[in-house]
Amino acid sequence: MRSLSQSVIARSIILILLFSVLTPILLFDERIVEEESEQLEEIHLLSVSGRAKANHYLTSAGGTGFEYASVMAGFGLGNIVAGDFGNSATFGQTTINPTSPYHTSCAQLAGRYCEFFLGSVSDTGDWDWVVTADHANGYSFVSDVSAGMAGEAVIGGSFSGSVQFGIQTITSQVGDGYLAKTDPFGNFAWAHSHATTGTNNNTSSVDAVEVDFNGDIVIAGSFDGNTDFGGTILNAVSPSLYVAKYDGNNGQLIWVISGGSGNAGVLDLHSSMNGQIILAGINQNAVTFGQQLYANVGVADSFLLELDTNGAIVSLVGYGVPNEVVLITGITEDMSGNMYYVGGFGGTLQGQGWSLSASQGNRDAFLIMDSVSGNGWATSGGSSNNDSFSGVALLSTGEIIVSATISSSFTAGSNTASPTGNEEILVGGLDSTGAWAWLDTSGSSADEVATGISVNMSDIVTVAGGFSGTVTKGTHSVTTSGSYDVFLWAFDPATKKDIDNDGIPDINDNCPSDSNPIQANTDFDSQGDACDSDDDNDGLTDNFPDNCPRGGEYNWTSTQDTANPSASTDWDNDGCKDDTEDSDDDNDLIDDVNDLCPWTEYNPPRPTWVSDQATDVDGDGCRDSDEDLDDDADSVDDVLDDCPTVAGNSTLGEQGCIDQDGDGWSDLFDDCPTQAGNSTLGGKNACLDTDGDGWANVDDAFPTEISQWDDVDEDGFGDNPQGVAADDCPSMAGTSTEDRLGCFDADEDGYSDADTSWNTEDGADAFSNDPAQWSDYDEDGFGDNWANMSWNDRNPSWPGQYHADATGQDYCPILSGTSTEGGFLGCQDSDDDGWYDAVDDLPQETTQWVDSDGDGFGENAEGNEPDACPSEFGNSTVDRFGCFDEDGDGRSNPDEEWQFDNGADRFWEDNTQWADTDSDTFGDNAEGTNGDNCPTVFGMSQSDRSGCPDSDGDYLSNPDADWTIEMGADACPDVYGNSSNDRTGCYDADGDGWSNPSEDWTIEMGADAYPDDAARWVKDSSNGASSTAAISTGAIAGGISVVLILIGVIAFVMLRSKPEEGQDKSWTAGSPMPEMPNMGAQPTQAVAMPDFSAQPTQAVAQQYAAPVAMAPAVVAQTQPVAQPDPARDYYNGLVAQGYPSADAMTYTRQYYPEFQA
Repeated sequence: MRSLSQSVIARSIILILLFSVLTPILLFDERIVEEESEQLEEIHLLSVSGRAKANHYLTSAGGTGFEYASVMAGFGLGNIVAGDFGNSATFGQTTINPTSPYHTSCAQLAGRYCEFFLGSVSDTGDWDWVVTADHANGYSFVSDVSAGMAGEAVIGGSFSGSVQFGIQTITSQVGDGYLAKTDPFGNFAWAHSHATTGTNNNTSSVDAVEVDFNGDIVIAGSFDGNTDFGGTILNAVSPSLYVAKYDGNNGQLIWVISGGSGNAGVLDLHSSMNGQIILAGINQNAVTFGQQLYANVGVADSFLLELDTNGAIVSLVGYGVPNEVVLITGITEDMSGNMYYVGGFGGTLQGQGWSLSASQGNRDAFLIMDSVSGNGWATSGGSSNNDSFSGVALLSTGEIIVSATISSSFTAGSNTASPTGNEEILVGGLDSTGAWAWLDTSGSSADEVATGISVNMSDIVTVAGGFSGTVTKGTHSVTTSGSYDVFLWAFDPATKKDIDNDGIPDINDNCPSDSNPIQANTDFDSQGDACDSDDDNDGLTDNFPDNCPRGGEYNWTSTQDTANPSASTDWDNDGCKDDTEDSDDDNDLIDDVNDLCPWTEYNPPRPTWVSDQATDVDGDGCRDSDEDLDDDADSVDDVLDDCPTVAGNSTLGEQGCIDQDGDGWSDLFDDCPTQAGNSTLGGKNACLDTDGDGWANVDDAFPTEISQWDDVDEDGFGDNPQGVAADDCPSMAGTSTEDRLGCFDADEDGYSDADTSWNTEDGADAFSNDPAQWSDYDEDGFGDNWANMSWNDRNPSWPGQYHADATGQDYCPILSGTSTEGGFLGCQDSDDDGWYDAVDDLPQETTQWVDSDGDGFGENAEGNEPDACPSEFGNSTVDRFGCFDEDGDGRSNPDEEWQFDNGADRFWEDNTQWADTDSDTFGDNAEGTNGDNCPTVFGMSQSDRSGCPDSDGDYLSNPDADWTIEMGADACPDVYGNSSNDRTGCYDADGDGWSNPSEDWTIEMGADAYPDDAARWVKDSSNGASSTAAISTGAIAGGISVVLILIGVIAFVMLRSKPEEGQDKSWTAGSPMPEMPNMGAQPTQAVAMPDFSAQPTQAVAQQYAAPVAMAPAVVAQTQPVAQPDPARDYYNGLVAQGYPSADAMTYTRQYYPEFQA
């Protein structure tokens, strides 16, 4: 039986979408189908709560997720319920757990879970059984359920993959419809599925299920492609509809037909009593079944297809409104064969003998009665939203019950129902003529949704759906355990009729024609108070009037006994029972609890005398004229009372008169009539005198001190010198309390200010304007009180005391002093710098007092000789005071804050040097170690003098005005040289001490005549033979030397061709090797010499020491042979050719890596 009719299209579209998305998960092609969804009802996912044990009940079930009853079918006294679930869910005593792995995808893509629950609920709301299928390898959706007469359940829907129903497994590769049946106990008897094949991911579905009166099963749905319905294969080239009948016992196909169009869907299915089958569907285009055609009128119409029991087409009709939507969501039938259709529509909908217009809002809900006689009727209702009835049920009385979900006030006929929450379930009743009788809602502040409705054999209606929060109906209440739960609401429609609209069903209303929502009935008879003339049945009609007609005593009789008034039930005849209801039995306006005469006589029918000031002075309820002997009730009989009409208790002055203060004196004789007292002095009688000194408090300056009463200066100290706390200064107001009482105390510290008769030696305040100080034992101007709680070592015998607000405390209270700093006040300060000598690190230096490092230099930067390094002991005195001076020369070592530019010692380990103006590592003190001969000019010379410019780096200084070549300066300052005999510092190729000849220094001037022969230097003047022999000998020696050099070069190159691992290979790794110099080429122009003044600040250590020049020797002596230096020779040769020093260095290091220029 279809229940959630409006959502059928939604499920169909969602199913197609879900199949198209989830099919790739099951190894099938993707398919996307788009459909209009404006008419689709929102799918509510709902979730286990309580249940009621009665025909009227609320039942819920679910888990922590979104569970709801999407479809329901009734049988006998119970219901079959089905829906989706995706989490562990509990139904009564049964808990089921999902097995499908696709719940997340289903929830995200379809908005619902893809696994069903199927259960049976009894007429008491109990879950008799709940089952599901095994979805471990697939997923499914439930579309509809139906029930057999014995409670068998039939379920249909769509699935994909493999799903196991009990012991039977069905399989689909793309997405097919399924049909399954259980026995009355929830055991699956059989399950069948359609088998759809095709090339476009064709699918099929079961959208509606109905069990007919023979127990056979009729289903309807959609399919696309070739579909096997159980022995019969139908082909659809586009999505189509089908109707099929199956044997209810074994599920075998009996017949199947098809039709429809690609834009049609199934809404509901009904099997009539005579075996006819009626299919309700929705279509957006023309629909064809066999030879029958229905052409659309509106945007979406609803069609009705009627088939006979064998599947033959009887008729095809439809309902439509131009440019509007019409949905038939439910079908039922009465015993006469009249059909009832419910749903929703827009615009004006017409039928035979009736016409409806949607006037409440957008789309209204409708109910159509299609009579077999042709005289039908229709009615509608709605709200400001789109509305549609979701289900319809018929009672045996002919009453029609409809259900819907509303979110705003809904009006039908003269009835209106408004939701309390966002969405609520609406149920309504109509009589057999279509007149609206009543409306009711689920009435919760949460959300409820109706998806199905059924009626059982006892005319109990059940509405199914889902809810969130708490729903209460009467004494029944359920609360969700998750987000949404399954919800069933069963009620008797007879309890919904209410003629007087007071909210009480007529069947229960004690005044059905008079509105009385609270059903008050004082005397508990058959009539409620609203329609009962004597509500309490006391013998007095309500309009007598009865002063106590309701809410009190009932079923008693009002009586008056004049012989014994106390035996009366109602002495004043006012309808209020004296012993329980009437607080004033004689109606004299004096309550019985205060009335000394509660039954004052009167003339019938009711008392007329009331107590007032004139007739009952004391208000005791007794008439003064005939009942009262003490009219003012002051316990003084009227005959003795001086004031008989005024109550009083005076005994002095007058008797029985007013004594307001109760001191015994009548007010006429009392000076203080409103306050009791015993004063006798000062002209005041009977006034308050607390201390009993005879003076009234109002005149007593000290009302609680018997020894004092006057205080002329009004300072709180009494003037009686013999009394307590007598004033030492009675004529001048004062607050002092310590040295004397009542004297002037300017700072209010308790010590009086000094005056002519009282000085500080007597105890007067030494600090009259400081409330925290008063004593100064050593008279140094600093108070003896202290406020420092941590002063634990203070001598307890010292004067003064602790005072939290004390300032300027004397640290040396018994010794006069002038110190003011560091919290040490009033102590000895020899240098008058404010610091106590005991804490002054430099007690004899006025400008300094702190010396943390104990080096004799104070830390006051503004004082004398301030310590520049206060945290480090130091002895420097020249550049700064008190910093570390390693060599003891008075200059401090450098640190991060004090560098050479600031005056730091550049030679901190040498006490003979401290400055290096030109930064050449030679100290400026010429008398010290390595004294700089050129202190203002950077230089690295060392041989002739120290620290002077040495352009060619041979450690001989350049000549200048003060140091000439003759005095030992470098004769060749621009060329590195090692000559020392003929001239100093010039190039000496053979290392014999004699410089090579040049343009400005010839052999004749003393240059080496044999620059390549270390054994000769003076030109030989012997004969030719000797000369030739010498030349021959020299040539041979020279040749041998050249050969040795070449061999060495070749060996070096070969070794270089196989570099050691890790050796720099920059020349072969990508950087082009500089072109080899032409050793024979001469520069085309003069080559500029390098500027050696740009050398680094420290001397460069040379690997090869310059040869020491030897003094000329006699010819007979053997001359020393200079050590060969091929690297230096190679380098000098390049320089001589005009190569810059940097390039010459690069080329030389290719062959002599360790060479230093």
